[in-house]
Amino acid sequence: MSIRFVTRAAIIAAMYVVLTVSPGLNAISFYQVQFRISEMLMPLAAFELAAVPGLWLGCLVANAYGSPFGILDITLGAGLTLLAAAIMYRMGPRWESLSVPVVVNAFGVALVLSLAGGLPYWPSVLWVGLGEAAVMALLGAPMFAMLKSHPAMLGAGERRPR
Repeated sequence: MSIRFVTRAAIIAAMYVVLTVSPGLNAISFYQVQFRISEMLMPLAAFELAAVPGLWLGCLVANAYGSPFGILDITLGAGLTLLAAAIMYRMGPRWESLSVPVVVNAFGVALVLSLAGGLPYWPSVLWVGLGEAAVMALLGAPMFAMLKSHPAMLGAGERRPR
């Protein structure tokens, strides 16, 4: 693991935290109906390996700092982000990869909300899935398109070859 890899992962983690818990954004980042702006960074995982640990660490720190659902959201919530990012990296830069965080979070985060917050599971699946799909469509897809058409924007990191 190079210094460059660790640095890139750390920058991605820091961006995820800031975009989750900053004043104003924290109000829409947690609970049953959420529009977590930081999830727009998920497409990075389809292009660059450093995004996988970066997104996981960012989610872990953001959930530790701002989640009202305690240790279950810190561990399982961050684990869901790690799972989605790893699957996206494995899939590579394919448009279909944008569906991975939608499915993983809809079912996984709904479980956290049900167990830690007492919220009903199936409505939570629906609301979390809709919020994640909206973030992927409105913010993630443009990010994905930009990275796909301008791979030099990723710099010279340890990324997947085109």
